[in-house]
Amino acid sequence: MPFDPTLRFVDKMVDRVNSSVSFKRVTKLEDVLPEKVDRTSLNIRIPFCASRCTYCALPGQVYDEKMAGLFLAGLNEELKLYASYLGKSKVERVYISGGTPSLLHKEMEALLSIVSDNFDLQGDVAMEASPADLSDEVLDDIKAAGVNQLSIGVQTFDENILSNYLGRKMRKADIISALERVMGRDFDYVNIDLMFSLPQQTKQMIIDDIELASTIGVEGISTFPLMLLEYTPMTKKMEHDGVVIEEGSGPYEDEKERYLAIVQSMREHHYKLRTLWSFSTAPERYEGPYEHSNFIGIGPKAWGVVNNRITLNSPSVVYYIQMLEEGFLPLYAYSELRDYPLARVARRFYYGKIHEDELATLVKEDGSLRKYIVLMKASGLLKKEGEFLVLTDKALAYGNHATKRIAMATLTSMNEMFQQATKESKGPMVVSQEPMLGLETE
Repeated sequence: MPFDPTLRFVDKMVDRVNSSVSFKRVTKLEDVLPEKVDRTSLNIRIPFCASRCTYCALPGQVYDEKMAGLFLAGLNEELKLYASYLGKSKVERVYISGGTPSLLHKEMEALLSIVSDNFDLQGDVAMEASPADLSDEVLDDIKAAGVNQLSIGVQTFDENILSNYLGRKMRKADIISALERVMGRDFDYVNIDLMFSLPQQTKQMIIDDIELASTIGVEGISTFPLMLLEYTPMTKKMEHDGVVIEEGSGPYEDEKERYLAIVQSMREHHYKLRTLWSFSTAPERYEGPYEHSNFIGIGPKAWGVVNNRITLNSPSVVYYIQMLEEGFLPLYAYSELRDYPLARVARRFYYGKIHEDELATLVKEDGSLRKYIVLMKASGLLKKEGEFLVLTDKALAYGNHATKRIAMATLTSMNEMFQQATKESKGPMVVSQEPMLGLETE
């Protein structure tokens, strides 16, 4: 691969970001939470999995009906504690992640009632789902409960890759049938996840997946590159099998080619870029997981971003419930996020563009930003469209590479903290001598 000075600069910036993510234990609330949050969203993580996805960086635990009941009771207490501390904040979005949220389809109405009892819920309710779980009964239950948006983890329509590498036995026809069933239920928005750079997956296979999703009529398609984290079953299997994704001039060039093929195919099928990894026919109607400026992580192994900090909850359901019974929020660790003008510009470029007025405000705070913008324009990375500066395709490819590296490093750090918490939870529970919450809850 020829020397690429822009790629080298991007990697240096990524290293700087990754070095700033450093988790430490939570000992008091004021370290991680403001005294009041007027507007926020909730990431409610269901800690149970119907099966283990081989690529999953942060898997849940095996479903148990009794444990699920205890989890819901704990969820009620956690939301009460947050409401008493933060006030009855306006919740602009609820995102129910997993695990496998559809395992609790019969409890979904009760779950969302708990949210409404403790917060001013005014926004959309989105839920993750596997196409294997979307029976008529499940769809009826979640729709009646108030879920109006779905994000479905298809990953690929190729049966060979699904079976051999993703640990799924679904047939292509069954996936299509499930999606058509969903589209007939009049959800406000349906998104599907597709993965690329999968083993034995060609560029044409990715394009075919996009074309099929477009034919079915889903409003959103999120695409994620395979992240080979060393501790996942898929990574171990690929190492054992000696799998090479595809010959080429190097990993970056291979993935760049696939990513740009995705961008072009999305345009051809009238999907607009919503974020670097998400495309939509109606981008204004959807906000993906973890995109809200403030979101509170609820449930075991949930994460949030509040007060410019990443927060992690205790991963164990048992330990989670124990902490709540003692009157403690189940916050385990946190990492501060750097908040300076260049970082804010980079975060805006995750959405592919920045408004000129917003950029002008940031330049006033840090004049050195001007040189970066000039360099990006001169290098063919930025173009002007109306009142926005927009990333070119060349820049989008660098953005995909940077986002993947940051995501992998962050997920690895989170996993390390969850592993540490799991080891600690096997011994006697240790909590701060000072209560993390000194307010009475009804």
